[in-house]
Amino acid sequence: MAEETFVMWDLIHDRTHMRGDLPFDPFMIKQRMPYFLYALEELRCDLTAFREAVLLAQDDQVSAITRRHAALVQYAIIFDRIFRFPLTGTRIRNYDGLGGQLLFAWMHQHGVLHWRDTRLSIDWTAAVDVVVRLGAEIDQLYWRSIDRPRIAHWLAAHQFIAATLSPHPASRWASAPTELPWTGPARDLTDAVLDDEFPLSMFFEALGPKLRAVIESTEGITGGSTP
Repeated sequence: MAEETFVMWDLIHDRTHMRGDLPFDPFMIKQRMPYFLYALEELRCDLTAFREAVLLAQDDQVSAITRRHAALVQYAIIFDRIFRFPLTGTRIRNYDGLGGQLLFAWMHQHGVLHWRDTRLSIDWTAAVDVVVRLGAEIDQLYWRSIDRPRIAHWLAAHQFIAATLSPHPASRWASAPTELPWTGPARDLTDAVLDDEFPLSMFFEALGPKLRAVIESTEGITGGSTP
């Protein structure tokens, strides 16, 4: 069940990389760009898969099995994004982790994810619209990018994330964007991004040690059978 759920998610996710109103070559092949742009691209594809899964789960024209897995895709994307991604890997330009942090904070700030009395809860009835809205906001950012210079798009992307997540206090991109090396090569701007431009929140700092053993226990697990 888990494997088939992730297959549905991945099929939609991978196709999305070249669908929609995109900056020219969203992966910027053979070009350097700030890692937070990769975070938005991966999250955009996941949230597109989430939105399509919502539609499939409500579609009476598809099979019951498809509808069931479409419902599970929604849970998989939220839980994987807000729990696994921020807490795995290093904090050096961890774009998947940043995408998870953004989704968590967006859900919290829009009143569908709550941390009260040491208990985490999610309002699943309202969460769907809130998560779909974040995807729509990223789509709008991409749509605007077509009319912007590349560097202006980079700055707009940073400001978009910073509206929800707190940048590092030492971030030049956040505190003094006018002092960045705008007239030099683009790599100078990329180098000005801190390795951990958007640090983990106190929630994740507290959660990390509690999940570390579980995360480490999954190392090496694949979809194949064990010998």
